[in-house]
Amino acid sequence: MRCRREEGIAKSRYAGDIVLLAKSERAAERLLETSTQYLEEILGLKANREKSRMTSVFAIRNFKFLGFCFGKNGKGIYVRVHGKSRKKAKDKLRQLTSRSRCGIIIRTMEKIKVYIRGWLNYYGIADMKNDIESLNGWLYRRIGMCIWKQWKLPKTRMRKMIVLEVDSYYAATIAYNRKGYWFNAGNKAVNWALNQERLINWGFYDLATAYQSLHINY
Repeated sequence: MRCRREEGIAKSRYAGDIVLLAKSERAAERLLETSTQYLEEILGLKANREKSRMTSVFAIRNFKFLGFCFGKNGKGIYVRVHGKSRKKAKDKLRQLTSRSRCGIIIRTMEKIKVYIRGWLNYYGIADMKNDIESLNGWLYRRIGMCIWKQWKLPKTRMRKMIVLEVDSYYAATIAYNRKGYWFNAGNKAVNWALNQERLINWGFYDLATAYQSLHINY
């Protein structure tokens, strides 16, 4: 945005998105008309009439502002992350944990940490405890999938799991099965070997803990 002051009034030559709130549809119609006139006739800005519209802030399909939307429950109105913004974040994490691209797992977890820390710093104001916990569990399994693939040979998998305190019988059973990487990443024995505490010690950035810590400060 570029601004200059004329006759005591700050004038913007360029402006981004603006949301104006009204209590009724009739009031919104008047507000849309008067605000458009003010932007164009007083401030000399060009309003995008194709994008300027009225909608309920709770209509998630029609309302999105800077990646956020609003929700309403018995406790009142709350801010939430728009579905498209959540999907974009999950797609990025899916890309970082791709079986064919994750590379050295320690570096992958560092990339996740850098990305998700910035994402949470922006969206941390929103109420998304359940969404974050779900995403966190999914991401742990993605990391487990990558590690399972990198262990490659059945004898290597069995040896690694025994070192990580899995009973030798269960380690052999899971190591020599022919199930896919994602399936095995959800196996109880693998979850025991690659538990959350262990992965955090290896550098995993726990989303739920980070969100809870950040959200409390807002």
